[in-house]
Amino acid sequence: MKIKGVIFLIGISFIWGSQFFFTDIIISSVSPVTLAAAKAFVGAITLTLIYILFSKKEQSPIFLRYPRKRLMLLYAAIAFFEAIIPFFLIGWGQQRVSSSMASIIMGTIPIFTLLILFFFKVSRLRLMHFISIGVGFVGILLIILPSLTIDITNQSLWGMAALIFASLSFAISLVLIEKLPPMSSVLAMRNILFIASVVLIPASFILESPLSIRLTSTEMLCLLILGIFHAGIVYMMFNLLIQQSGAAFASLTNYFVPVIGVILGTVLLGDQIDSKTWLALLVILISLLLGSIASKSK
Repeated sequence: MKIKGVIFLIGISFIWGSQFFFTDIIISSVSPVTLAAAKAFVGAITLTLIYILFSKKEQSPIFLRYPRKRLMLLYAAIAFFEAIIPFFLIGWGQQRVSSSMASIIMGTIPIFTLLILFFFKVSRLRLMHFISIGVGFVGILLIILPSLTIDITNQSLWGMAALIFASLSFAISLVLIEKLPPMSSVLAMRNILFIASVVLIPASFILESPLSIRLTSTEMLCLLILGIFHAGIVYMMFNLLIQQSGAAFASLTNYFVPVIGVILGTVLLGDQIDSKTWLALLVILISLLLGSIASKSK
């Protein structure tokens, strides 16, 4: 195991796990669509600068032969599921639940990924995969059931539902990203985030009032961090980690995201975590471990 791979693993886990902390600080001042638009646009600008300064410009012959129309449709689909839907749902959901709860729910992305691969017959699942999915579902139930009532005005329950759909959306995007032709990961994610920006920026002006937003210096810093790191740099790092250490090793980031999110939420934001939530976190981490063992087994 290379030390560089471990450093990348820790860095990616911290960035993804900390996004809920920064979102919690800013979400009371920035509406969800505007926040999603800002993240996508700043992330796209960040990756553009990185591509200009550091990336090699030559293109793979396979990329050059890839049908342009098909590639653009794939970009649009990934932008929809990777940025447009989840960026909005995370912001909207965190208006209703704590950052710690959000990080735990978003830790279910690998579970949804397994289900998508199974239902669309992309890959065959072993018995351990099904056990992993079942255990993960129990973890989700432990989070939701305490708030599950017939009261449709239950904001906490709606917030959890939004985050679950965001997790599902991310899982769909992961399956789609695997279909991209060999090319610069920086260039691919830059294009995807720009497409998301083209949709989200007009939507923010139609649905909200972004020009009336007044941010403190701390909130502005949080917004820039979310765009630069959580919608830009982390995707580049994740692709580099896969190239260096393989997808199986890169998937270990999913173990740490909920843990980091809970730690930051409880220590820095004062989130109150009851025993049922801690148990749900443990159950979800066990399900991820089972899924990883199943994926590595021959």
